[in-house]
Amino acid sequence: MENRLSTSPGTALVRVGPSRVSSALARNRLGVSSIVFFIVSAAAPLTVIGSGAVLTFANTKTIGIPVAYAAIAVVLSLFAVGYVAMSRHITNAGAFYTYVAQGLGRVPGVGASFVAVVAYNAMQIGLYGGFGAILASHLNTWFGWNVKWWALALLAWLVIAVLGVLRIDFNSKVLAVLLTAECLIMLVFNAVELVNPADGTVTFDALSPSNLVTAGVGALLVTAVTGFVGFEGGAVYAEESRDPKRTVARATYIAVAFVGVLYAVSAWALTVAVGPDKIVDAATEQQAELIFTFNAGFLGQWIVDIGRILIVTSLFAALVSFHNTVARYLFALGRERVLPARLGATNRRTGSPYVGSLAQTGLAFVVIVVFAVAGLDPLIDLMYIGTTYGGLGVIILMALTSISVVGYFARRKDIDENAWRKFVSPAIAAVLLIVVLYLTLDQYSTLLGLPPAHPAVWILPSSFAVFGLAGIVWGAYLKSARPRIYAAIGLGANSVIGRASQDLPKRTDSSGVIPLPSSPGLAAAPVRHEVFRVGSDHPVGPVARVPSEAFVDSEIAEWLVPDREDRRRIYPAYWAMVIEHALGTGEVFAGGDLSGVAVWYPAVFGPPNSAPRDIEQRVDIMCGPYAPRFHALGQAMTGAHPTMPHHYLAYVSVVPELQGRGIGTALVRHRLRELDIANVPAYLEATNRRNLALYVHLGFQPMGNPIALPENGPRLYPMWRPPSVHRGL
Repeated sequence: MENRLSTSPGTALVRVGPSRVSSALARNRLGVSSIVFFIVSAAAPLTVIGSGAVLTFANTKTIGIPVAYAAIAVVLSLFAVGYVAMSRHITNAGAFYTYVAQGLGRVPGVGASFVAVVAYNAMQIGLYGGFGAILASHLNTWFGWNVKWWALALLAWLVIAVLGVLRIDFNSKVLAVLLTAECLIMLVFNAVELVNPADGTVTFDALSPSNLVTAGVGALLVTAVTGFVGFEGGAVYAEESRDPKRTVARATYIAVAFVGVLYAVSAWALTVAVGPDKIVDAATEQQAELIFTFNAGFLGQWIVDIGRILIVTSLFAALVSFHNTVARYLFALGRERVLPARLGATNRRTGSPYVGSLAQTGLAFVVIVVFAVAGLDPLIDLMYIGTTYGGLGVIILMALTSISVVGYFARRKDIDENAWRKFVSPAIAAVLLIVVLYLTLDQYSTLLGLPPAHPAVWILPSSFAVFGLAGIVWGAYLKSARPRIYAAIGLGANSVIGRASQDLPKRTDSSGVIPLPSSPGLAAAPVRHEVFRVGSDHPVGPVARVPSEAFVDSEIAEWLVPDREDRRRIYPAYWAMVIEHALGTGEVFAGGDLSGVAVWYPAVFGPPNSAPRDIEQRVDIMCGPYAPRFHALGQAMTGAHPTMPHHYLAYVSVVPELQGRGIGTALVRHRLRELDIANVPAYLEATNRRNLALYVHLGFQPMGNPIALPENGPRLYPMWRPPSVHRGL
């Protein structure tokens, strides 16, 4: 063939030497317990009860916070049903962003991603204020040291910066130690409070549902739901978990049940100890010291001081957890090129999304310094307002996600989940979360401790609309100006399949052909052939010539255009149209010297975009009287196409004189390895029975009945390949 591209050696389908940079999170690092530690640590239970619950008693003048915790646990359990059902089918560190993208559309998904990044950063950075201020107060009380809050916050910041680039399982072990100590001291306090009830009587007044019909119910529910923020984080760690389809679900259910019971019992126990008729006055007078003052009388000052230390470690654990959450959101957005691609890099040794981690660390440093220089209150201005603001964003995201679950399963009728999980539970959760969101906005001035006319009362909530709209505008821009990036939104690991490895230069020369290594960590195939990805700017003609010559005398071609002379005239133009479209919207791979060509299309959100929009008109023009058969072929293939998410091998062709040498097998095998790593199925139509054995060897199996073409046409054989069938081929 003429105009075949000459490529340099050294890019054969062999294992590439390791690099410090990758674009995949470490797999199989986290079990159920590890994810539970991340989720519960983010909630900071000792801080929530020791400070949040007590201040709620004081501010709302009601005793209903224990039953409010129980009620919110029920609401979030309903949310979790649909949330984890979706997590069984979507494994992506982008969590909320991905679910909204796949349930409501890519553009709203980008809007949700902007809200998520802002909300979780506000939660994480706000906690630095509490950590620094509370620890500074303790050091002053115990040792007389006058240490600035920001100095202690920066000390925590430095430790978290280091932890953020280390292995995720090491982080989980740190959290396991801190959380275990935190929960143990809470159980000790609960036991003391229940054994020593006020007036010698254990009362259940605070658990009465009637407490939820008081005038302050809005503030009660809002305070309660902010105490659970972080429980939804299990899906963020799905890519790093063992058996994501089960691990995330179990961890989420365990976490929401554990936190709900712990909160309700701990807050109720405090009302039992102080007395339901006295708890409001005591909380107003003693504020966050109430829980420690009471228990000091029974346990001694030393164990209460341990409790005070554990308040600080509780905040530190939450800082670590939210830092990892933000880093993974940034990683997911960088991997899909919604944000700068550099954010999608991971450290090959630790598997951490180190660029996203460092970006979050840098932002936190700037905010801490600004608050320190401005002399703002670290507890009120940074921690309280920051975490309240971030919690509002998470409530918005949970409501959107519940709606997205319904939308996702409504479109994906092929998924085997019952109606309760797909529609009923998420719909109920959506309604309840919208009610909670309304109450949050209605009580926002109370939450902030500001008069209703204060500008912050409307500026802060409105900012989420601004960030969401900015994301929507950016998503719309990607759709119109950068369609390849737009098409990958929400695909997670699938979005990097077929891209040039970061271990090699993106281009060898100006030709537009990109060398691709084999999948990292897998053994090379017995037959070694060069495999390249063809860039979108490569000339169409040389690539189109391969399938044109390879297929011109095939059984399908003879049926499409029986006259050979007409066929040799039509096929070059037809395949030029096909390859031109593939270079723009699909992914085209080639053997060395353009010995073979394979075309793949992702089909994750629906049918693959494997044909130009105006294909019927163009086929009518170029094929003339043969056009009806081309149309019939396309309709038959479309009608039989599976609806489950997959990648579609549309064509694989080898120049006639090189057929039978393993080139086509190498082209297909290369992509299948990457699909295995990403846990993505594959689909193709075999055009003759001779190829069935080859595809079966590669892990494909016949799917349904053969596709019979009209007018005594040949049969096509649909074949499906689940991921990981022949990993290591």
